[in-house]
Amino acid sequence: MNLLTKMSLVAAGTVLLAGCFDGSSSNGARPEPTVDFTAFVKAQVKATDVVTRPVAVNNVDFSFNDNDNPQAYDDLLQ
Repeated sequence: MNLLTKMSLVAAGTVLLAGCFDGSSSNGARPEPTVDFTAFVKAQVKATDVVTRPVAVNNVDFSFNDNDNPQAYDDLLQ
């Protein structure tokens, strides 16, 4: 096989495989948006009472937007 034939086969294989993996999901379901962890914690502290019910967090996808913010919880501790 000459070089032109090999390169043509590689290009055709690449194009065919690229069509198989377009990155979209076929079920149409949208993922749940992430919950800001700092806002969630502040809301839970504010809602704390003697008989507060537990909040289910097992299936919650948290985003940690205040990783580099050492003052993120300062207003809770004042």
